[in-house]
Amino acid sequence: MPEFAITRHINAPVETVWDVLHDFGNIHEWSSGVTASNLTSDGPVIEGSTRHCDFAPFGGVNERIDRHEPNQRLTVNLYETFRLPVSGAIADFNITPEGTGTDLTIHYSYTPNALGRLLKGTTDRQMRKGIGGMAKNLQQESERIAATS
Repeated sequence: MPEFAITRHINAPVETVWDVLHDFGNIHEWSSGVTASNLTSDGPVIEGSTRHCDFAPFGGVNERIDRHEPNQRLTVNLYETFRLPVSGAIADFNITPEGTGTDLTIHYSYTPNALGRLLKGTTDRQMRKGIGGMAKNLQQESERIAATS
C-alpha cells in the first residue's frame, strides 16, 4: 500500500482548522477538487459518520470517519470508490497548535486498483497532487475564517 505525508503550517487556531475539517458533509465548499459532497449518515459528526464526494473532472468516493478526536485528529476511510485508480484509501489528518497557528500533517495511504497499478507513477502523482491541493485549500479556508473572526 503506497503512502506519503503532506505537512503545512496554517495561520489559524487549531479550533478553526478543526471546525473546517469537522464540517464533514460540506468539503465541497472549500476543497476545489470536490464538486459535490453530502453526509450520508444521520446525527452529529462522530466516528462512523459517512459522506459521499464527487470529484473534478470525474469519479467519486464514499467515506467514513474511523477516528474522531476533536481539535487533534480526523481519520477518514475512503471505503468505496467510483471511476478512480484506487480501490480505497486512508486520509489521517493530524492538527497540533503551533504558536498562534496550527501544524497540519496528512498521512495518506491508498490501494491501487487494476487501473492504478497499470498507471503506476501517474497514480502516485495524481494522489499527491489531489491531497496536496486539499491541504492548500484547507489552509486557505481556515486562514480566511481566522482573518474575519
